[in-house]
Amino acid sequence: MEIAGFETNYNWFAKGEAALSAERPDEAANCFGMVLKEDPFSARAHSGLSRAYWQQGKTEDALNSLTRALELEPDDRETVLQCSRVFDALGKKDFSMEVLQSYLARNPRDQLVQNEMDQLDGPAKSDPVSDVGEFFRKQGEIQVERGNLDHAIACFEMALENNPELAEAHNDLGVIRWRAGNLEKALEHFYKALDLKPEDPEILCNSARALSEAGRGDLAVSLFREYLRRRPEDANAWDEYEALVRETAAVDWKPEGLSHAVADIYVKTAKQLIDAGDFTGAAEVVDKALKIDGEGSEALFVLGSLHNAIGQTREATDILEHALLLDPAHRGSAALLKSIRKCNGGNGACA
Repeated sequence: MEIAGFETNYNWFAKGEAALSAERPDEAANCFGMVLKEDPFSARAHSGLSRAYWQQGKTEDALNSLTRALELEPDDRETVLQCSRVFDALGKKDFSMEVLQSYLARNPRDQLVQNEMDQLDGPAKSDPVSDVGEFFRKQGEIQVERGNLDHAIACFEMALENNPELAEAHNDLGVIRWRAGNLEKALEHFYKALDLKPEDPEILCNSARALSEAGRGDLAVSLFREYLRRRPEDANAWDEYEALVRETAAVDWKPEGLSHAVADIYVKTAKQLIDAGDFTGAAEVVDKALKIDGEGSEALFVLGSLHNAIGQTREATDILEHALLLDPAHRGSAALLKSIRKCNGGNGACA
């Protein structure tokens, strides 16, 4: 059976090569597809399929097949040459040079590949290692969208082999590990990503959520705060942040023995922070005020104002209605509630 299978694959492969030579890419793609049905790990078939896709003008599919072929057989000469030629045709000479140089570092006596590299016009420019790493990272994201997580992981790891300082690749791997239930490994990648790009919003948010799940509420609060300074419109993150602040405050901060006068100080501070645009700081402070006096109408008014300022008008409306139940004469709550209801029927933040 194995011999028969081998002969069948050989025939399909030969037919595919013949179809490519005759510039019949549809037929070639079908032939190489038949090979891959029997042997999904055939680097040569993936490489041949990439050439068929290239003739069809399917650039992205051609690059995906080349990526898979290189992953399976990084020292296959034909795949390396095909990859180099595709990059060159796309105007990516730096990528092309890097692929050839990487192969020659492992196979220094391959004169054919050396000649191919010598024919490229000029030396590599900019930072080819970084560029190739970014190429593999983008291929990884494409595979994530298609649900091919094993392939995506291989792409991200290849990206980091070419550029260990690619923070986005660490972040991508962190997300995959986290979703797979390996929180410890995910955090390792998130820590590396944070070291490399501590101000990147996506990295901050993913890291905060993973740390929260790991029970590191104190650090998660800090990262959420930094994230929300950059993305204050993220309503879901605000909800997570506020819940986490309350959870950590319950452990680290106790309001027992503090008077309502202290609550008033926190309320005034929260107002100043809102005016200064520090919504995250205001959320922490007003939460402390409400822990001291849970029925403080002024504190509820400030909390409602905060939710309105970040576009959470439904939450703001609920809070302001509660404030008016406690103090029907509270002018600030009444005025803001009227403004919210008037402004686009309550859709969007209103002054």
